[in-house]
Amino acid sequence: MRRPLRPPEFRSWSMSDGYVLRGRWWPATTPAPGVGILYLHGIQSHGGWFEGSAGRLAATCPVLLPDRRGSGLSSSARGDTPSAGRWLADLDELAEWMEHEHAIHRLGVVGVSWGGKLATLWAARKPRRVTHLLLIAPGLFPRVDIGWWARLRVAWSLFVQPTRPFPIPLNDPALFTDNPAGRQFIADDALKLTHATARFLWASSRLDWWLRRLPPGGLAAETTLLLAEHDRIIRNAPTAAGLAARSVRQTTVITLPAAAHTLEFEADPAAYDRLLDGWARRLTTHDARAGATNGGGMTRPTNGG
Repeated sequence: MRRPLRPPEFRSWSMSDGYVLRGRWWPATTPAPGVGILYLHGIQSHGGWFEGSAGRLAATCPVLLPDRRGSGLSSSARGDTPSAGRWLADLDELAEWMEHEHAIHRLGVVGVSWGGKLATLWAARKPRRVTHLLLIAPGLFPRVDIGWWARLRVAWSLFVQPTRPFPIPLNDPALFTDNPAGRQFIADDALKLTHATARFLWASSRLDWWLRRLPPGGLAAETTLLLAEHDRIIRNAPTAAGLAARSVRQTTVITLPAAAHTLEFEADPAAYDRLLDGWARRLTTHDARAGATNGGGMTRPTNGG
């Protein structure tokens, strides 16, 4: 909905299983050697929702905003995934592309809504690669779910028809934003994901299972959590508590007053943009400090929002 400061390059990547992912890439405009950002969208959204914030972050370092397989521009096998592990493998391969093609070996990861689940788990599994994690209203503890009857139908479909589609219970644009322009954008968006397959929903529940089993200290990245005061999709208090219990460092929690779930669509995004700018500066400052102190090795990041 928001125009980026500069347009992205549209790219395609062939995954090891033959699937072709598509997405948006912003090359570097300022020197930030070895550091980049991987930006993960939510369950119903796609990269087109977040071009504004991704383009803003790209003023500091390169940004990769892929459309998850089966979403947005990655239109093949819509709303489906072979497994939860395949999502993680996709991120592994995208990170390898960033390293091999652009010499990016340290990442800040942004996870929005459902994408926050995937971002948190992948960051926990890649502590040497992911130094900073920015979670924006992450879907770790949702208010909205498919319900127990639908869960039973999903479980049955896993055995008889794993690609059977089920409605995603987020089809009311008012859940995402109070901004009329944002609601209209969502309502008109032909690429938004309205249904997901049984095995997609099962894979999503596997992410939840793995996240619940992250031990204290299992998340090493410096973590910043941005919450919306009037969020109708996630539960803020358990989200903050759950991350604090699993983070090595103190999680910085910032709640934007009077905001709704999708901060990207706020009528006045000035406060949100300032937070994005500050996070990107800390990411690149950390990288420069690490390279100066030990030739590119790891150093302990400072706390901060």
